[in-house]
Amino acid sequence: MTTPRQHHTRTTHHRLLAAATITAAIAALILGCTTDVKDEKNTLPASASPSPSVVAPTPSADPLEADRAEVRAAYDRYWGVLTDAYAKSDSTGTALKDVASGSAYAQNEKDLASLRRVGQVITGKVQHSNTAVDFKDGQKLKTAVITDCVDITQWKSVEQKTGNEVALPPERLLRYITTLTAEKWPNGWVVIEEKIQDQAC
Repeated sequence: MTTPRQHHTRTTHHRLLAAATITAAIAALILGCTTDVKDEKNTLPASASPSPSVVAPTPSADPLEADRAEVRAAYDRYWGVLTDAYAKSDSTGTALKDVASGSAYAQNEKDLASLRRVGQVITGKVQHSNTAVDFKDGQKLKTAVITDCVDITQWKSVEQKTGNEVALPPERLLRYITTLTAEKWPNGWVVIEEKIQDQAC
């Protein structure tokens, strides 16, 4: 909130000091007289400058913006870990346990096991757009709901031994909406649930 500009008006004082000293010649030979008058001009103080306005810090329009930024960063990390795990169809050596828990962790481990059984991995990267973060009230822990449009066009299933791309059904959704739930744990935000919606975006 901006504090209204405050004007300090200084009262102007006029000071007039006049002194006259007249020295007259007493001697008869002096025809003139000398008058010495000393005037002190009015002294006017410089115009008072208005004090600089005091501007209080403007609070963020969104009080949850800091939490929202943390959730977005955690979500990016989540997908970074998934990309590494699915590229070798194994979560070993990745931080999957740090970024996911509950059904989200269990589902990913299940999918990775399915890939291993058929000798496939997934290469490339997933693209994201229209990512939105909202928060649930009344939860024991801070809880966020992330809605995202996931684009898997460049995420390819390939044979692990040959590197050949696996043919997939052409009617499958390449861009779909997914909804995730994350909780703020002592070490950061953790995705605990992920639901893929059967809806194109």
